[in-house]
Amino acid sequence: MKPLWAAVVVCVGAPALSLIIGTATGSADTGRAPHDTRATTRTTDQKTTGGIAISVAGIPLIHTGSSVATTLGLNVAIAVNNSQAGALSGVGNVVIATNNSVAGSFGNFNRVKADNHSTADALGNLNRVRATNGSTAAAIGNGNHVTADGGSTLSISGNSNRITARCGGSLEDPIDSSSDAQNNRIITVAPCTTS
Repeated sequence: MKPLWAAVVVCVGAPALSLIIGTATGSADTGRAPHDTRATTRTTDQKTTGGIAISVAGIPLIHTGSSVATTLGLNVAIAVNNSQAGALSGVGNVVIATNNSVAGSFGNFNRVKADNHSTADALGNLNRVRATNGSTAAAIGNGNHVTADGGSTLSISGNSNRITARCGGSLEDPIDSSSDAQNNRIITVAPCTTS
């Protein structure tokens, strides 16, 4: 017993004693090198342009500025630059919102990303929803892959759909008021012209 007690005293007592009498010395240069401005610029950008927030499994790990990330359950949410990200039910969701955007997930194993003044939402399981450049994308159901870009709007319901909208394209489900959620569709809406 005595050797164990002595080990505890040495392990716990030595650091405490060194803090009290100042025998421990150690320092780290946390400043940047004179020629390297990248690290300072990135940190400053996040502090002045909306911050960053990261939440994992209901624990807020980082929160600076006006960005907000919220998780319930075993999920990950990341928000950067005045954005909001929430994984609010289920497990295995990864939700990312950047540059004045909002992204949310309710379900399991969804991947949701919104960037550059966009909104993306998933309700269900195994969905991949992405909205970029002023777009809105929403999927209700399971196994959908939905992408909206360039000011487009998508709102679909059903299962195993592959829907893409570009250049201000728009699709809202159900396609007409007499139809129910549809499954196994591949649709691209792109009213832009190429030259």
